[in-house]
This record gives sequence, structure tokens and C-alpha cells, in this order.
Amino acid sequence: MARFEQYEEPPRTGSKERALGPFRDEMPDPETGGLHLYLNTNKLGVTIDLENRRGRELALDLLAPADIVFNPNRPELNEKLGIDWRTLTARFPKLIVVSITFFGAESPYRNIRGGDLVATHMSGVGYETPWHQVTDPSNQPPLKLGGRQSDYLTGYTAAAAAMCALYSRKTNGAGQHVDVGQWLSMISMIRPNIGFYSHETPDSASFQRLSTRRKVAGQWVYPCKDGWVSFSAGTDRFWRGAKKAMGNPEWMDSELFDNIMGRTAHIDAIEAGVIDWLSTQTRTEAFEKAQAEHVPCFPVYSPAEVAGNEQYKARKFFIDLEHPAAREVRMPGAPCKFARTPWRIVRGAPMLGEHNQKILGQRIGRPAAELAELAAAGII
Repeated sequence: MARFEQYEEPPRTGSKERALGPFRDEMPDPETGGLHLYLNTNKLGVTIDLENRRGRELALDLLAPADIVFNPNRPELNEKLGIDWRTLTARFPKLIVVSITFFGAESPYRNIRGGDLVATHMSGVGYETPWHQVTDPSNQPPLKLGGRQSDYLTGYTAAAAAMCALYSRKTNGAGQHVDVGQWLSMISMIRPNIGFYSHETPDSASFQRLSTRRKVAGQWVYPCKDGWVSFSAGTDRFWRGAKKAMGNPEWMDSELFDNIMGRTAHIDAIEAGVIDWLSTQTRTEAFEKAQAEHVPCFPVYSPAEVAGNEQYKARKFFIDLEHPAAREVRMPGAPCKFARTPWRIVRGAPMLGEHNQKILGQRIGRPAAELAELAAAGII
């Protein structure tokens, strides 16, 4: 089984993530962007212009011994270049071709542009954002999720699907096409919604709690004595636990708060009481008291606090490495630990075109003179 672990990007400009920071010393540099350094660590990097015929020939030579190829181009571009999934699976019967598109490689929307914002809202996830914090729905529309969550979700959906296809190949010896869409990847995030629409009555407490964007039941990020905590008293069980954690204050015994609908109607009073209690608690104190009563609560940490957190240190989650352009870099490591095959950093993220000679020269046998000519022409 081939294990090239490489990625291809356009010559000169490089892949899009190189343009995204944060950057070393806050100076934009395609070699020091934090996202590039994190996403491409341990990979070999090759530059190829796929719109050039000779460039495509190089790419096809690289695919001959490969197990999996991830293709993020729109179907119309793949078909124009002759690298669509039908062509690739016919030419390389054992290859697993993973199409990563916005709406699916085979759909009426196949060539329509999308993105993180579009996938968030077409999937329905955006409707709930922010969840349980809206007081005026007509003037507080749904928001975009923070960061690029649908991009990452689509990435690991594609990775998981590719592993399933690779496992299948062990039994039948055949590759296949795997069609991954960003929109449907995001829809997988609203599984509970399908359940309560199909199995709950509209007037049930759980349906009311899960189907509303309105502020409800005292669950959000609240200020405390030395920062902020995420705190939830959203269910009857959590409400009873919160009452114990907070020392059984008299105001929580009011019949107005006996059920979730009553608590929803008087959420402002509940939040005032929760914040009043939290103002006397540090993050650690609130966390320990709430956890003791099985109430969801945890400190809100800054990035610097996360990097120095004792739990992360105990897991050796953050990894330090030296990079020729970015110098000292600290980044997240592997979330899983394997006793026999531990994950480790083999190399930092590649410089633009760093491994052209290693891969195009040594692995597929292109002469040095030819590679020099291709580089001069901007093809690699």
C-alpha cells in the first residue's frame, strides 16, 4: 500500500490556506501562516499546475500507485481537465477517489459555489445559532457559526468515508468513488432535530426546548468572579442540581420555575440569580460545585490558558517543533494515543514546492533537467 501523504498546490501562489493567519510576527507570509503549519504538518508538498497538460500528466503519474485521492475541485473543472471521478476510477480501478464539493458531485447543484456560510444555513444549523439566546426573533436573525466549522467537519467526514472505502477494498480489491458534500456533512449535525420532529409532540417539553431559538432555561456563558463559565440548567434534572450547587436559594423554590415553560417565561429573573451567585465564585469553584451535582459547567479559557492547562500537559497534547520559516511552533497534536503505533511529527509543513524533486524526481522518475524546465515554465 502506498503511503505518500502528499498534497498538491498551485505553483507560485500555493494553496488558499497559506494566505490565512495568524502569521509569525504578524507579517503575512505564505510559509508561516498558522493554519498552513497546522493542517500540513507531516505532509510532503508538491506544486503542479493542473490546467497545464504536462502538469496533469505529472499528477496522473502520481496517482498510479496511490490509494486515495481527495479532489476538492468543482465537477465542471474536473471534467474540463479530464480528472473527474469517472475518468480516474476507470483508469485506476483500485484508486479511491473522494470528491469534496459544496453540494455533491452528482446533484443539480453540483457546480454551484458554496462555502462555510452557505452550508451552515442551508443545513439548518444556522437557524439555531445562537441557540437559546434570542429574545426578539424578528430582529435577531440566525448567525454564522464561529470560525470555519463546516470546512473542518467536511474534512473529517471525507477522511472517515475514505477509510471506510479503503477497508472495503481489502475484501473486494476494488476502489470506488466517494461523494462528500459540505452541505450534507453539516446536515449530519442536526440529528437530534430529526428525532424530536418524528417522535415528540409539538407541545412536549423536550420539543419546546429543542426547537426554539428563544432564550430559555439558564444555559449560556456567564461572568463569574475571575472570568467566565459555561453553565447550563436547561433540563429539570440540571435545574435541581443547579439549585443544590447554588446552596438552595429561596428564589429558586418559586412555583414560577417548576417546569421548563415557566422557567422560559421568566428567564431574565433566572439569569439574574445565576449571575448573582456566579459573581461570588471563581471559575474553579463554580466548576467543582456544579460538577458535584452533575450540572454541565466548565471554565472558559483563553487560548493561552488552554496551551498551559495541566490536563493538556498531562496528555502531552500540544507539540513543539522547529520550522525553517516559522521557527518555533506550538500546535495541537493527535487527539488519540496508540500504544503500538504512536503518532509523531515526522516533518513540519512543507515550504512551497519543497518536495518536488523528492516526489516528481525520485518517485516517478522525472529527470532533473525536465523538472528544471517545468519549474522555469511555472508548471511546477
